[in-house]
Amino acid sequence: MLLELNGVATHYGRIQAVHDASLQVDTGELIALIGPNGAGKSTLLNTVSGLLRPVAGRILFGDKPIDNWRPDRIAREGLLQVPEGRRVLGPLSVEDNLLLGRQALGTRKPTHVLEDIYALFPILHERRHQSSATLSGGQQQMLAIGRALMGGPRLLVLDEPSLGLAPIIVRQVFDTLRLLRQTGLTILLVEQNADLALDISDRAYVMEQGRVVLTGHSGALRNDPRIREHYLPAVAETIFPA
Repeated sequence: MLLELNGVATHYGRIQAVHDASLQVDTGELIALIGPNGAGKSTLLNTVSGLLRPVAGRILFGDKPIDNWRPDRIAREGLLQVPEGRRVLGPLSVEDNLLLGRQALGTRKPTHVLEDIYALFPILHERRHQSSATLSGGQQQMLAIGRALMGGPRLLVLDEPSLGLAPIIVRQVFDTLRLLRQTGLTILLVEQNADLALDISDRAYVMEQGRVVLTGHSGALRNDPRIREHYLPAVAETIFPA
């Protein structure tokens, strides 16, 4: 087990956004966290990465309790988040953004170098000297993933990587996640598009109103009538057709 949450509760301002949440991620798994807007998915991710502090519960990364650690310490331990909205540093070049990712390595050895990122995302190599602000949304998402990979993640956490992207770019991003999963990288994915998330993941957790209400193997959840009714609109099939 690489990541374990037991009974985690988190407030967002005065509102309790996460209630008694428990989940686990084993090494080599790709785990999806799905649910409607406002369900608490991003709040839970931000709690895992240290951007928010839990008011109850325990978070273990490996064998270490990290629920009171600063975000930079958590990142140096190898838990790296690709945030919603990408948050690349626009004035810096593509390559300088990627090189910044190495700051999370600390004393750990890198798992990816620049050449690896450029092989995953050739467009970033073409535009390596451009300001990151000139990239499209999809290219910025690729950059944000590449920057995290430069930090040598033991666990890569992604928050809504398909948000605001054209279907063809979504497919490219998710094909890359498939490839990373095949290399053994452990991934925790929050994704509004449940069809995509269940297609790519090993297991999934469903959140509603701040609580984990359902969990299981992704294939089984995909065939669950409750999931199909509420989370799998037919339009999603156009991205990854059967």
